[in-house]
Amino acid sequence: MLVFTNFYGREHTVKLSEKYQGKEYQVLLSNYDAENGKLTDEITLAPCEALAIKIK
Repeated sequence: MLVFTNFYGREHTVKLSEKYQGKEYQVLLSNYDAENGKLTDEITLAPCEALAIKIK
């Protein structure tokens, strides 16, 4: 599981470790509309976004 939080009032991009890149994930919790997908080399969080994902 990975948990991301953005406490800023603007978008923030996080670089992901190579061990997570290309992995599929399921959204467990989000305060924005988020869909399951596949991780790339980075993830961008909206202002004040919280996101918890389960790596498959």
